[in-house]
Amino acid sequence: MTKKLLLYLILIFVCAEHVFSQSKNIRKNDEFSAFQIGEPEEEGFSSSKLSAIFPYVRNQQVNVHSLMIIRNDKIIFDAYFYPYANGLQHDIASCTKSITSLLIGIAIDKGFIRDENELVKNYFPKIKSYSKNFQTLTIKDLLTMTSGLDCGGDNEETLFSGLFKASDWSAYIFNIPSTNTPGKQFSYCSCNFYLLAEILYRTTKLSPEKFADKYLFKPMGIKNFYWTKNNKGVNYGWGDLALKPYDMAKIGRLLLNNGKWNGAQLISADYIRKATNIQIPFSGGKGYGYGFWVDNDHSFQAVGRGGQRIHVDRLYNAIVVATGGGYDWDEKGGLDELIGHSVQLAALNKNQPASDSLNVAIANASKMSRILPVESFANARKDLLFNRTLIFGKNSMNISTARIITSGYADTIFRITNSSGKVVNYPLGIGTKYRYFKDTPSNHVYAIRGYWKSQDDFVIDFNTLTKINDNKINFKLKDKAIQVTIKEGTQAINDTVRVHFDGN
Repeated sequence: MTKKLLLYLILIFVCAEHVFSQSKNIRKNDEFSAFQIGEPEEEGFSSSKLSAIFPYVRNQQVNVHSLMIIRNDKIIFDAYFYPYANGLQHDIASCTKSITSLLIGIAIDKGFIRDENELVKNYFPKIKSYSKNFQTLTIKDLLTMTSGLDCGGDNEETLFSGLFKASDWSAYIFNIPSTNTPGKQFSYCSCNFYLLAEILYRTTKLSPEKFADKYLFKPMGIKNFYWTKNNKGVNYGWGDLALKPYDMAKIGRLLLNNGKWNGAQLISADYIRKATNIQIPFSGGKGYGYGFWVDNDHSFQAVGRGGQRIHVDRLYNAIVVATGGGYDWDEKGGLDELIGHSVQLAALNKNQPASDSLNVAIANASKMSRILPVESFANARKDLLFNRTLIFGKNSMNISTARIITSGYADTIFRITNSSGKVVNYPLGIGTKYRYFKDTPSNHVYAIRGYWKSQDDFVIDFNTLTKINDNKINFKLKDKAIQVTIKEGTQAINDTVRVHFDGN
């Protein structure tokens, strides 16, 4: 190669690199157009204290997916933890209830619903059979989780089993036994928020999803979302809405600004005030509003199973957004404390070394290096487990048969057949590396890896990632027998599964 040609190629490379760099900056500026990028110390956050988040997450193997901190409309912390990645939408679980509440507020503002004191039964005139006290049930009682229905954490799974089988979900809920007078007793019941979703559907002639898109999401530039719905076309008002973390932060900003978005009042300040202040008091000065958990007179949050959060603090003018696959925010020394101990009201002195170190830690969080090393067992009993069909007994993942297919770790497949006969081939990473699978039509992303805990103990970490659940499938090999356990923390699943070989 001539010297002239070499210089020419270098010039092309440098120019291309510059264009690529510029395009990345443009995309970044577009993506974060609702917020500016800020320095932690300028906004009262200690970079060195925020950096303590990363060893805690790694050493405790905390299954947080993303964490964003915003103050004064400036993003000062924006981390994505491997295998989760920036740009993925995420199931926000029961944070959806808070969004449904906001949609009810918009429907009231626009006259589709007169006010939250309207009787629920008036919206379901064809339902003639309902449980005691349903005659006085109001929309407000649904919003504040005081419906009086015999529905809560102890029996919700049983109720959902009946709900999904029912031809008319609202009629099914109307006949849940009533144990208290509406408006009197708090009981966290997801069925309340399905009725709110159907009231939206009946009054606006739009599904909650389409109503949200028209009156809330589109005005805020929220374009990519997914919301599960039933056969009637009514979205699950209690959950299963998927948003990007950045779009969750937009919701936080809307709340912080009392329903106003870039000068437009999308939801009345009066409704935001009622929704985010205590309607039902708890002990310790906390309480519940309209689909929001209220901490005190200046902070409140949308909360979802598995670590989903949109936390808003008016005193600090701050928003914290988190997604995850199961961790305890209230754990002593955990994320809540680490964030709380890192902030004060006034700005801090600039600390460039600490800020640089924090930026490195944020970048490293998205890499495989955050997963603790996995030991390689030369004598692992691969021949007994791999390339053989396993027949499963009843289990929470609905696996009928499974087969770990490999001709070498690079192209390993975890093939599952469910009880309906559907076969899915999931790519299986080995060791600290996850491989990804995209579900349709939801576009949810799963991350899956397998590793040996010992030469007789193989674990498949089946992380549904954008759908919260992280299933650990443990294959324990004993002589020529096999024992399988399936554990999933967010739903307290701990199955011991009868498994045998089919002879292949």
